[in-house]
Amino acid sequence: MNRAEGFIEADPDSAYTLLNSIEVPDNLNDRQFARWCMLYGQAADKLFKDMPYVIQLNRALHWYKKHGTPEQQAWMGLYLGRSYMEDKLFIPATEVYSEALDLSKEKHLYNVAGYICSYMADLYEYTGQVSEERRKFEEAAEFFKKARNERSFAFALRDISKTCVFDDSTSLALALMLKADSIVTTLNDSVGMASIANGLGNVYASIGEIEKAKSCYQRSFSYDTTDLAPHYLALSSLYYSNDILDSARYYQEKADCPTDNLYTPSDRLYMGYLIEKEANDISKAFQYLEQFYEAKDSLYDEQKQVDIVDAEKRHNLFTVVKKNRKLQTDMYIVSSVAIFICLVLCVLYQARDRRRLNKINKQQLVLDEKEYQLTELRNEIREKEAVQKEKGETEHEDVELIRNKISQVQKEVIALKCDKLQYSSLFKQIKDRCQKGHLKDMQALSKKDWDSLIALIDSACPNVLTFICNNPLGLTKAEIEICYLSFLGLGLNEEAILLGINTDSVNKRRLRTRHKLNLVNTKTGINEFLISQTL
Repeated sequence: MNRAEGFIEADPDSAYTLLNSIEVPDNLNDRQFARWCMLYGQAADKLFKDMPYVIQLNRALHWYKKHGTPEQQAWMGLYLGRSYMEDKLFIPATEVYSEALDLSKEKHLYNVAGYICSYMADLYEYTGQVSEERRKFEEAAEFFKKARNERSFAFALRDISKTCVFDDSTSLALALMLKADSIVTTLNDSVGMASIANGLGNVYASIGEIEKAKSCYQRSFSYDTTDLAPHYLALSSLYYSNDILDSARYYQEKADCPTDNLYTPSDRLYMGYLIEKEANDISKAFQYLEQFYEAKDSLYDEQKQVDIVDAEKRHNLFTVVKKNRKLQTDMYIVSSVAIFICLVLCVLYQARDRRRLNKINKQQLVLDEKEYQLTELRNEIREKEAVQKEKGETEHEDVELIRNKISQVQKEVIALKCDKLQYSSLFKQIKDRCQKGHLKDMQALSKKDWDSLIALIDSACPNVLTFICNNPLGLTKAEIEICYLSFLGLGLNEEAILLGINTDSVNKRRLRTRHKLNLVNTKTGINEFLISQTL
């Protein structure tokens, strides 16, 4: 599309070819597709080709209304109106033209407003409303004048002149055509001069100025030598209308040459029929008439084939658009379901996390209560021991009961601290890592992970740090790691994953650590022993 855009002005044929090389433009995203429609419309306009289909231009206009400039919206409205006209849908075409024209006038986009009025005039020409056709061409001329588009202004005057000829206002028609001729001559536009000269010749022909008409037609030959057949046929018609049959026959025969006009070949044959009929050569006239009907039938068959191909293209386009819409609907449904599931999972996670935090808070309250109770019991037993010492009494039975109670509360405190750690987010992350990991694909703890784990355990059980730092039992670094991992309550395989070693090595480390902590013949856990040092 970038390359095509560069060719639009200088080489529209190449631009048109490049744009047609995009096999399924409807599969482009909305922004790219809208740009394709705009470029295709510009190229087709310069080459007198059909516009994209209505369904395509509607999609493009919808995008430009949301994201485009007013000028882009107006041009796309013009192209859509022309596409409706190609489908002989006059009412929708009129509505789209009118909307685009209102926008153009509101935003002072006089150039595009002039083109819209010109095509609206063509619509009225097709429906036979000559007065409305002239009104729209007059509006177009005013807009082109404001936009300082001299070339289009001259063509608008030419088109107004044509409507005046049909209303027998030949003097006004001549004045307008002469003005248009002077403008295009000043611009030195050969194509424009050829078109205006041909129109001027038609006006002179309508008022019987044969020599002037002939001169204008000959001028059109010299200005535009690419397609001479219509000019020759116009001269033939001029001479036929004035009963100069030899000249009419001469130019009718010269019109038998290649042309871009689809109707010129059949019109040439019909003109031959009229000339020979007027010359009383019935046999030759009949031959021309037969050839004329064959040419008309051939043109009809060709157009019918084009219509069939066009119908197939429309069907394929409709199928692509239908599939795209279904795909968009499916994607919307899938996205909606995915979003819903994510929201549900998020709510469930938050609810689960909230329960975890509530659990931790409740455990902390119970822990605070137990530690306060433990402090009170210790104070109480110290007071009793002090009194007994002063009196020289032996230990009473109630002191022994208090010691037993202290021991029981200590066990409860240990259990609460261990339980509280199990509900922390860090513990859950580390345990998840063990579940996802494998001995063949170990996910050992990094230094950052170790720092976080140690800080968490030390914050929950402050005197554990004191015990480890003092290290009265001579624990090695590897044995200290076993001590901290014991708080996670993991098995051999899981600890092996976190340490990045095999299970046998983990088992040996555990045994050495328990031996140094004097826990060989007891079921007391390493973490329980460490917490007990804080009591």
